[in-house]
Order: sequence, then structure tokens, then C-alpha cells
Amino acid sequence: MIEEIRNILNKPFGDDLQGQSRKYVCWVFCRKVYEILGLPPLKQAHKAGLQSIAKPVVPCIVLFHISGEWHSGVVYPDTLHFIHAAPLDIQHRETTKYVACKERLTVWPYNLLIEGYYDP
Repeated sequence: MIEEIRNILNKPFGDDLQGQSRKYVCWVFCRKVYEILGLPPLKQAHKAGLQSIAKPVVPCIVLFHISGEWHSGVVYPDTLHFIHAAPLDIQHRETTKYVACKERLTVWPYNLLIEGYYDP
């Protein structure tokens, strides 16, 4: 599992999302990670059909509420990190490029923005 995830980290993501809103790049990324790991496909929309869980398990979705919008990632196998598609320019998310990266769940700003953990 870790090797498959390492293969996508620090690489561009979302350039092939022609015609789709770039607002949902993070959710498309989560769906892609589940596909790469051979897991059942995620639903089309955030939280639809997801079961809220108290703490992170592998694999699960972590949702963040950032400036009135949702952001999502997949909890990393160590349960201390998550992986997500991060915009290279946060001010221009609709036009910027995204990169797959790994971040700590317990550091600012993410620790303050976690809405919850979800098991599909």
C-alpha cells in the first residue's frame, strides 16, 4: 500500500480534468487513490454514503472545512499523515496546477480545519 502511494506523491495531478470543475480536484484525487489501492470506488459526492468515524483508520477519508469550502484527503497508513491534491496557488484554485502531497494531520492549519473522518 505504501509503495503505491509513494509512486503518486509529489507529482502533478488534475491536468486531465478537462471540462470538470477544478473545485473538486481533491475528491477526484481521493477516488484515484482508492482505485490505485484496489479499493471499492468512492461515491460521486462528499459525505454521500460515508460513515462518520471517531478517529482515523486506514484507509479512510478526512474532510476539512476551509473558508466555507470542503477539502478532502486519504489518511496515510501511519494514521499521522494524509495525502491530498494541493493547489500550487491557493488564491486561484480554479486555474492553478495541483500536486499530490503528504501532510501531517496534527499540525497547523490542518489540525484546526478537520471536519471529520469517514469510512466509505
